[in-house]
Amino acid sequence: MSQENVELARRGYEALNEAFRTGNFQEALDEFCDPDIVLTPSGILPESREMRGLEGMLRFVSLQTEAFDDFFVEPHGFIDAGDRVVAPVRFGGRAQHTGLDVAFEVVHVLTARDGKWTRIDMYPSEPEALKAVGLAE
Repeated sequence: MSQENVELARRGYEALNEAFRTGNFQEALDEFCDPDIVLTPSGILPESREMRGLEGMLRFVSLQTEAFDDFFVEPHGFIDAGDRVVAPVRFGGRAQHTGLDVAFEVVHVLTARDGKWTRIDMYPSEPEALKAVGLAE
C-alpha cells in the first residue's frame, strides 16, 4: 500500500500544479482528497489555522492564489512512511503586493486512506516531519 501512496502523492502534486495553472481546483480536490480531510499549515505564513473538509482545502488554495501569481508547489522527493508520505516541498510564486518572486520550503506529511488524502500536516523542517511519522527521534 505504501508505494501506492507515494504514487498518489506524485499524481496529486501534478494535479495541484495543473489546478494552480487553470484555476480548476474542485476536480483535483474531489479526486485526491477525502471529503473530511484535515489540513494543518506549518505556521510560517499568515494562514496558519487548521482547515477542514473540501471547503477548507478550497479556502486554503484560494488564499495562495490571492497572495501569489504563478503559484507552484514542487515536491523534492517522497519518503514512504506506511500509510503516510513525507514530501519536502518548495512553493511560491510572484507576490502580488510586491511583484517579487518568492519561495518557501516546508515538509508535507500526507496521510491516506482508501486512495484519498485524509490529512495533510505541514512542518517547517524535515527533521520535525520525520519525527512526527516515527522515522527519527
